[in-house]
Amino acid sequence: MIKYEIDKKADAIVRWIAWHLPRRLVMWCYVRVGAHATIGKFGDTVVPELKMMDALERWDHRHVPADFKR
Repeated sequence: MIKYEIDKKADAIVRWIAWHLPRRLVMWCYVRVGAHATIGKFGDTVVPELKMMDALERWDHRHVPADFKR
């Protein structure tokens, strides 16, 4: 229960920071996620058809250690 509360508070802090970042920086972060989602094994992805949630999932899997179990 305590870990949940700590994680919840940490997420709130990160969300607050995200909402206060400069728009220009956020735009380039979004471009980076989109670029990552359309290269390598996803290179045949048609960019205008890429859904945001698919791009985020592809980004998330990139940063998950190989031995991490979901």
